[in-house]
Amino acid sequence: MTHHRTITQVFRDYPKEIILKDGNGVSLRPIRAGDESALFEMLNRLSEDDLWFLNYDVSEPRLIENWVADSESGRVISVVAILEGRMIANAVLKRKIYGAKSHIGKIRISVDPGFREKRLGTWMLLDLVNLAISIGVRMLVMLLVEGRDAAVIASVKKLDFTEEAVLKNYLLDRAGNPHDLVIMGKRLPSDWGDF
Repeated sequence: MTHHRTITQVFRDYPKEIILKDGNGVSLRPIRAGDESALFEMLNRLSEDDLWFLNYDVSEPRLIENWVADSESGRVISVVAILEGRMIANAVLKRKIYGAKSHIGKIRISVDPGFREKRLGTWMLLDLVNLAISIGVRMLVMLLVEGRDAAVIASVKKLDFTEEAVLKNYLLDRAGNPHDLVIMGKRLPSDWGDF
């Protein structure tokens, strides 16, 4: 029989230290009350296009407040990366607590432009995969933009995510041009093996 952990139990595993490709040590930990201004600053370092496709309107103060508050419900799990006191990335696992889709987690990762291509996004994704298995999530889904997110799609395929569907002309950029939405999925084991 598989024993799943609660969010509280999983959060006891933090903080976690990782080393980026450039040698910098970064700390991963759950988002918490008091992180609102650091999250706001990190999101404001993203481009307008990043924010548009992430559906983040950072001019709306309640977005940040709700984000931090939702992390305490267990429905939205948010892990942040901290370097020298500065938030440089955020990874979110959203799931339903009840119903036919309660075994599915949706992942979204935002990395400060100055820290991209240093494997930070990969480390955060691996952390969320481990966390998801620990709490009983059976499938992960990432919604990506074809072309724009080509490097992310190639990277997640190396981690056994597969293309589940492509919705043609599903998204519009800020100028109104259509883009394809790529749905990437990963089926998870019910528990980690041990060796």
